[in-house]
Amino acid sequence: MTIYALSTANGVSGLAVIRISGHLALTALKTLSRKSNFETHKMSHIKIYDPDDGMHIDTGLGVYFAKPKSFTGEDVAELHIHGGISTINLVLNALGKIDQLRLAEPGEFTKRAFVNDKMDLTAIEAMGDLINAHTEVQHKLALSQMSGSLNKLYLSWRKKLIEIIAYLEAGIDFADEDIPHDVLKNIMKKIDELISDINLHISEKNQGEIIKDGFRIAIIGEPNVGKSSLINLLAKRDVAIVSEEAGTTRDAIEVTLNISGYPVIFTDTAGIREATNTIEKKGIDITHEKIADSHLVIELFDDKRKINQKKGRVSVLNKIDLINENEVTNLETLKISTKTNQGIDELINIISSHVVKDLSNISETIPTRTRYILGSQKIILSLSNAKNIDPINQTELFVEELRLAVNEIGRLTGLVDVEEYLEVIFKDFCIGK
Repeated sequence: MTIYALSTANGVSGLAVIRISGHLALTALKTLSRKSNFETHKMSHIKIYDPDDGMHIDTGLGVYFAKPKSFTGEDVAELHIHGGISTINLVLNALGKIDQLRLAEPGEFTKRAFVNDKMDLTAIEAMGDLINAHTEVQHKLALSQMSGSLNKLYLSWRKKLIEIIAYLEAGIDFADEDIPHDVLKNIMKKIDELISDINLHISEKNQGEIIKDGFRIAIIGEPNVGKSSLINLLAKRDVAIVSEEAGTTRDAIEVTLNISGYPVIFTDTAGIREATNTIEKKGIDITHEKIADSHLVIELFDDKRKINQKKGRVSVLNKIDLINENEVTNLETLKISTKTNQGIDELINIISSHVVKDLSNISETIPTRTRYILGSQKIILSLSNAKNIDPINQTELFVEELRLAVNEIGRLTGLVDVEEYLEVIFKDFCIGK
């Protein structure tokens, strides 16, 4: 079946792209344009007509991509039209009048690219990350993994294991010949090296989580020290209620900002004090949970006598505009004013330094999904099981554990047994992707 859909965002725009994929893609392009000749990968100026009544719908561009050199690996055509809602709907309706054409399901274009070996699962997931990237670092990492950096890593593991399996299976076929001791020693060394490499990959999961989900910063302090004012100032908009009444913030309020190209999630928490009611106590309990989950804690004070420097926290004295400067001249704690903006740039620089420090030397192959971690752990389990088996007297069992490891790698890239992942992976894609 040939599928079609709007591939650009819904809504009014200067340009809209409608994609068609399948064996009738070129036929559809010719039918709507009344043009008989299209060269592959070359744009053509066309007029678009309704196939039933011949109404002129729009004037735009048409392009044909002959298989397999297309996004999906099938014949693909694109209509580049004006982005008015009426124009888009008329073109989609016109395509629907052509026999054996239907509207694509969410993620179906990308799914066809996977089925036709144009993309592996890691590249497809990275493409989803690229579409949803909000910061430079997210964009850079997603683009690298979409280009195959993560796939190359997993395939290198697979290649090493297949080489070992091939040698051992040759030994099984020629059972009368013992495996030389030095060769066996080299095999075990390679397995140990692979386990080490995979453990290194797993150890990068925290960086992957931060880049994908954000560097979490909790802003804490007693009621009315200026936590909500600070988060509003950082966000450059009102995201939290500011009030003179203590205990106004009862729940955690979050805002995500771009700091030095990294996603940073600031959390405005309930003021820490002895709770006066059940609701406030719940808010304070949430505050402690946010502190535990944070990569960095900024603790605000409005009284220099209460400042308590704690490891892993950035202590900040707020309301400096209300304090006699002579009283705090020698105070090493950062001094700010959310009212006058004093010290805010310095605070942002401090935050940036913490973020950059935690995310320095980012690898292009860091795992950005839980399934990469779980899959890697299963690979290590199989390799560890193999190490506990005598490769000389129990060669078949030894090889079987290595095969299990190879299969787990295949699940990561989509080479084997991944049907259970497909629905999950493609469900969040839009219809035009």
